[in-house]
Amino acid sequence: MTTEANNRVIKIDKSSLVDLKNACDDALKEYLETKAGYKQSHRHTDTKLVLGYVGCAIAAAGSYYGYIHPFELPDTKFWTGVSVALYYLFNVLMMAYGYLVEKNTVFSGSKTTPNGKQTISVGSSVKSYDPYYDLDIHMEFSGASATTKTKKSAHQQFSTGFSSWFDEDGVLVQDQFEADIAKFFANTEATHIE
Repeated sequence: MTTEANNRVIKIDKSSLVDLKNACDDALKEYLETKAGYKQSHRHTDTKLVLGYVGCAIAAAGSYYGYIHPFELPDTKFWTGVSVALYYLFNVLMMAYGYLVEKNTVFSGSKTTPNGKQTISVGSSVKSYDPYYDLDIHMEFSGASATTKTKKSAHQQFSTGFSSWFDEDGVLVQDQFEADIAKFFANTEATHIE
């Protein structure tokens, strides 16, 4: 059984590390959702969206207040200044959240296994002028039996050259990519830490 996602060819410019990383990030997300059975959590995106929407709502309210009241009034200047300051504050909070909390996370999700629940967080990065895809995998395993609750975690980092996943035309070799990713996750699962 083939799906449309499996027939999709990912082709990019091999001279751009950003394009290589983004293509691998997209293929990684697709693999984790369709083949590894994880359900993606959108907590980071939702948090940044809420912060952005609140900032925009405050700016819109300040604009509306300035529209219905003449700008020469001291109250209008004060509330316009407050709305601009709050808009700026919420944008700074959104950027700080991305930098300090989300960091380089490209996928976070969970799945239910026969032994309990497994959550995962995967970060990826690329260093300037270094054609290697660096993965940072965090896994947590939680389960409960009739008498005890168990919680284990695992963390590993992997680095692979883009040349092993892309052919000379810039097409992602999906089978090789998925085989390597599956191997990385199997190695991480094998290193449970209690």
